[in-house]
Amino acid sequence: MQFVKTEIGADPIVVEGYFSAPPCDVFRAWTDPDIVMKWFGPRPGSLHAAEIDLRRGGRWRFLETVDTGKTVGFEGEYLAIENDRRLVFTWSKFVARASGERESTPGSQVEIVLTPKGSGTDIRIVHSAIRDEPMRRGFAGGWEQGMINLCAILEKV
Repeated sequence: MQFVKTEIGADPIVVEGYFSAPPCDVFRAWTDPDIVMKWFGPRPGSLHAAEIDLRRGGRWRFLETVDTGKTVGFEGEYLAIENDRRLVFTWSKFVARASGERESTPGSQVEIVLTPKGSGTDIRIVHSAIRDEPMRRGFAGGWEQGMINLCAILEKV
């Protein structure tokens, strides 16, 4: 199954798919740090840490690479939360160096909508306002792999 529905490099990136799990399980997979750590990233278990303050204005942060020289991750702020139905949050990739120097991509926005379908869930993700085409290409590949990983995790729930 191909999850990314837009042409690679396009803005916004639209991701759609079906999971054979109820919306509450899919929502929890996005909002429970222990579950996020199992699927988010290029391969299951590739995160080193996940922090989630699930409230409007709350922050989230996923650390992908941590070594003595730098930390690479993603972070943002929750803009809207509708339990088991919808999440909207800002998104930025960052690199923090041991020297204190920090680089971040310009912020973008992700909206996730979960719709019950039979005993499972349709998901629609719109990742918008990514200013750089090479970055959009990279994120599209990341979304594709992440959804494959998430699908495998949800089959075990």
